Amino acid sequence: MVDSHAVPIDVAALASMLGGDKSLVDMILKTFRAEIKADIAALTELSHGNDPEPIRALAHRLKGTCSNAKAMPMSDAAKALQAAMAAGDMSAAQQLIAHLEACRNELEQYLSAQGA
Repeated sequence: MVDSHAVPIDVAALASMLGGDKSLVDMILKTFRAEIKADIAALTELSHGNDPEPIRALAHRLKGTCSNAKAMPMSDAAKALQAAMAAGDMSAAQQLIAHLEACRNELEQYLSAQGA
């Protein structure tokens, strides 16, 4: 197993958690990739408003989704967004969401390079 923070997603740990079932891993990754893309788009829309609570709630869900998928850098980024929104710091929203999108792009590049 690799350092889960050294790569965008620890596919080996995810596979181990899923009993080594490659078809299940592929299905989970496909769903995960679509879900995080949609969530970040929703966060971007929400960041144009003035209410940190829906951003906090979605960041909390995204943090858990990423953690469960073993995408720890994205989970950490979502945790930072969640904390900022819990503190009511809307001024940080767009920058933190941009960081989440950068993490997602790194994850996509990594998975593509891995043939996933």
